[in-house]
Amino acid sequence: MKKLLSLMAVFVISLLAISMVSALSEDDLEVTSVKVNGDTVDFANGEVLAIEEGQEIEIKVGLKNLGAEEIKDVEVEAEISGYEYDDFEELEDSTHLFDVSVGTTKYVNLKLDLPKGLDEDEYWLRLRIMTKTGAVISKEVKLQVEPTRHGIEIADVALSPGNTQKAGRSILATVLLENFGDKTERDVKVTVAIPELGIQATEFVDVVSTETTDYNNNVDYEDVPEMFLPLPANAAAGEYSLVVSAKYDNLRETVTKIVKVNVLANEMFAPTSDKLVLAVGPESQNVAAGTTASYAIALTNAGSSSKAYVLDVVTGDWATASLSESLVVLEAGKNKVVKVDVTPVAGAVAGEHVASVAVMSGDDVLETIVLKANVVESKASASQKFSLRNGLEIALIVLVVLLVIIGLIIGFSRLRKDEDEEEQTYY
Repeated sequence: MKKLLSLMAVFVISLLAISMVSALSEDDLEVTSVKVNGDTVDFANGEVLAIEEGQEIEIKVGLKNLGAEEIKDVEVEAEISGYEYDDFEELEDSTHLFDVSVGTTKYVNLKLDLPKGLDEDEYWLRLRIMTKTGAVISKEVKLQVEPTRHGIEIADVALSPGNTQKAGRSILATVLLENFGDKTERDVKVTVAIPELGIQATEFVDVVSTETTDYNNNVDYEDVPEMFLPLPANAAAGEYSLVVSAKYDNLRETVTKIVKVNVLANEMFAPTSDKLVLAVGPESQNVAAGTTASYAIALTNAGSSSKAYVLDVVTGDWATASLSESLVVLEAGKNKVVKVDVTPVAGAVAGEHVASVAVMSGDDVLETIVLKANVVESKASASQKFSLRNGLEIALIVLVVLLVIIGLIIGFSRLRKDEDEEEQTYY
């Protein structure tokens, strides 16, 4: 029985010892100082700090360990209660766990952002210093929230038809301004711009003083007239930053808001490539040394503007060659036939040879055409020459038919594009 009583006594003493170690009091952990935005709070005289709505509050708390043991797992919380919308915007902050060694002072920092719509009233900034268990050390800092003299915020930006639009069309921007200041703001300059595209629109508005309204006690809103941003027809597809800015207080203060917009390439306004269509007839011929083989190259400018083309023919030492025209200037949709004469030299080796014709625009080589000539022995009879001439005539006829077909295709394409443009509605 005596032994049992001894064990119980030891157990009770242990519990008391644990309770004494866990309990937290200012005898062990002293709050040496509390600073708000760099100013030390005078608790002894019940000081009330004046704070403007929308202001950031920086809090610095000094804690000194007066006890005989290290205090572990300390946490400091800061909170302001009484804000109507704290379920969306909580006014609180807390530190990570930390330890305070014997005889040392630890400083911790916290931060709170006051809402712009906070009522003009007195609030308490509550500081709680605690460990895992035991009592809580509390401090209350009295705050008097006052409206700022000048305060404009961009509350919302609405885009029509949305955040995605095609190049060549317009974006309609509607901006909602919020005045949380104490003064009426005259001639607030509101600008929407996409700097990368070099476009912007501007409106001037007045935002009435919050003293003249009862909405949300100290906040008023103003709709800015709709602003149009015409997107350039040649704007590259991609994501752009739409920058909304509002200059107020005699244009001395500026607030900005960035909205992302997606620009889609508009096929109707896509630049037409300088397209060259070539047709050759014939591409291969039999020719005797000392005679001339004639080839026809048809050039069609399928682009949207006039273009100059330079032709250059190159053969080896097996033949000489000439062009009926080396410079061809074609208007959009027009075509022309250039004749290439190739004459094998005497003694040219029998067999297949090639001549190349380069078609250039400026310094760019657009196409290289390979013409084939099969050099045969010079025994061509009159009937053979007649057949060759007939073959060339047939090739030229085929070439003309090709040109007509190409012209019809280009014509129908342009007609269809014109009809689509007439039916298109723009914003």
